[in-house]
Amino acid sequence: MSVALRIVLIVAAVALVVFLLHSIKRSKMRIEDSLFWVAFSLVILLLSIFPEIAVAASDAFGFMAPVNFIFLFFIFVLILKNFAGSRRVSQLESRVQELAEQVAINQLDHYERSEAAARAQGEEAPEQVK
Repeated sequence: MSVALRIVLIVAAVALVVFLLHSIKRSKMRIEDSLFWVAFSLVILLLSIFPEIAVAASDAFGFMAPVNFIFLFFIFVLILKNFAGSRRVSQLESRVQELAEQVAINQLDHYERSEAAARAQGEEAPEQVK
């Protein structure tokens, strides 16, 4: 790995950590979510400072070149992160649906009670909330 590429990777990893800390400070990202990205940037930093790690891992797993191992590793990690994010979005969408149904039931219940109270007092029923 060339010195220029190593410097670019180190700068990119440090910039990612600074960006994450700034996002957490401005409440744009939860701390739990940012832990993955901090660990990700630390792995990039380690591989850029010590490229021998990638060489040893690629030899151990039988890759022809360390870059192939690095690409496969990062693709695998990002696919796992994408899967976890998709699962979380699905869970949140289900929860939003449940909450919307509960709000609709509560509004209907409120309307029916208001209507019953108005009939008991002989008044005109209130208009239904939309």
